[in-house]
Amino acid sequence: MRSFLRQRYAMYCGRHHRLFGRTSLTMEDLLAENFVSFTSDQIGDSLSPLTVFRDQKGFTGRIVASSSSLDEVRRLIFADYGIGCLPEHIVRDDRARQRLWRLPPDDGLIDVEVFLLWHRARRMNAAEQAFLDAMERCMRRYSFAQRLGN
Repeated sequence: MRSFLRQRYAMYCGRHHRLFGRTSLTMEDLLAENFVSFTSDQIGDSLSPLTVFRDQKGFTGRIVASSSSLDEVRRLIFADYGIGCLPEHIVRDDRARQRLWRLPPDDGLIDVEVFLLWHRARRMNAAEQAFLDAMERCMRRYSFAQRLGN
C-alpha cells in the first residue's frame, strides 16, 4: 500500500445557485442549504470526515441527492440540486469557466488520501505487474502536487 494522492475537498455551488458569485459568505450562510453528497459520506466510510464536518457545523439542510460517482455529484451540484464537496483539483477547470463557485471555509474542509493497494502475496499477470511498476515509477518521479496537476 502506498499513498498516491492527497485530495483537498472544498464546498461548491453551481452557477444557478443563489449563492453563486457572492463574496463575504460565512459558514452560517450555508447551514440551511440542501446538500449533494457522496454515498461514502457517512460515518465509518471513506468520506466520513465530511459527515463529521456537517454535523459539527450544524448543517440543517437535507441531503437531496447522493452518488458514488464523482462526476455525478459534480453534475448534480452544477444542476443546482444543492451545494456539495468536491476535490479542488478536479473542479479547477469548472471554476475557471465559472460553472462552480467556491464556498466557505476558505481553507477547504478536509484532505483525503488516495492509496494504491495491491495484495503483495498474490501472483500478478504481466499486465498487472506492468501497471504496478508504472504507478511506482510515477510516484517516485512526481510529487503529490505534480500528480494533482499543480
